[in-house]
Amino acid sequence: MSGLVRPAALRVVRPGSAARHVVPMTDTRVGGVSGVGGSGRDASGAVSVGDYLPPIRAVWVYRLQRGSDEHVGVVADVSILGFADGRVRGHEAVSSDRVAGLVDHFASVPGRAELVALLHDAGEQVDRVVASAREAPPVVDFTGTDGWRQSVWQVPDTAGLLLADALGRAVHYIADGHHRVAASLALWERAGRPADSALLCVLYSMDGLRLRAYRRRVSGPVDPSRLRGLLAECCAVTEGAPGELPSRGTRAYVDGTWLTLDPTVDRAAGVEGLDLTILQRHVLAPLLGAVLEERVESIPVTVPLDELVSRCDADGGALFVLAPPTHRQMREIADRGQVMPPKTTYFDPKPSAGVFLR
Repeated sequence: MSGLVRPAALRVVRPGSAARHVVPMTDTRVGGVSGVGGSGRDASGAVSVGDYLPPIRAVWVYRLQRGSDEHVGVVADVSILGFADGRVRGHEAVSSDRVAGLVDHFASVPGRAELVALLHDAGEQVDRVVASAREAPPVVDFTGTDGWRQSVWQVPDTAGLLLADALGRAVHYIADGHHRVAASLALWERAGRPADSALLCVLYSMDGLRLRAYRRRVSGPVDPSRLRGLLAECCAVTEGAPGELPSRGTRAYVDGTWLTLDPTVDRAAGVEGLDLTILQRHVLAPLLGAVLEERVESIPVTVPLDELVSRCDADGGALFVLAPPTHRQMREIADRGQVMPPKTTYFDPKPSAGVFLR
């Protein structure tokens, strides 16, 4: 079957084996490479296929649920041509070193257990087919070690083709997996651009995942007076109560105090209007100069704030908790062909690695 989205021939993990093979899709390290879950393999590196159901070619529904928090996506193959020709659009820059490491890793691992997460604007037809598929008992239903209940349904053949067709006519945006996509594109180029190549993806509606932002920590020591002065030149700065984290917007922790930052410089369209771009251009670059990359660390939202504040107190550094871009800003930037700095957006929950095995 041709087209952007098509059924994928996959093995689904057996519930009793999930604890051994399903891992959170975070910045885990596999073979020295960040960002890939290392499930589906035993200590020798061989795929433990006995822990997976026999392969079936289908479109699948995948749900993550914890309490009332529910996120439902469609798992299918997405043609790599779509990533090359702009039907699937990215919005973040990538690190060449990380891409090179993933290229080496993927070239040595024929079976793949991770998913690239996409957002789509396909609309209500997809929602109706997904809801119908979920009326049947799930193929697999288990709760992972991280507390997320994970369920998988196989979409009946005819409905699966309708679902693939509807999704294939939509525009898609990469939510999680920019580095994996870049590495896969590099391998595709190396192989001579085979027309049938595809990436295994989970496709969510535009509001199907939470959009958050990576934080930035500046290792100390930092001159607090100099930092405050730079902030005042580009932002309205409001000082919070001692020890109290402001509840919204972009915030900074400097010299034991939380500050709320409201940029006052002109917000251009696209990347230039992001809080992170304003911060880097007007504050971090003049503050740090040539050592900016060495001194600034991008930190996911999963790291407790108390831990980051303690680090700042210990070395005299500073912390920036950034307001995330909106979904509209993300789409606008991707549609313009622009890219945000690496580690700008943080979508969650992330699909687990090891639920499916190609």
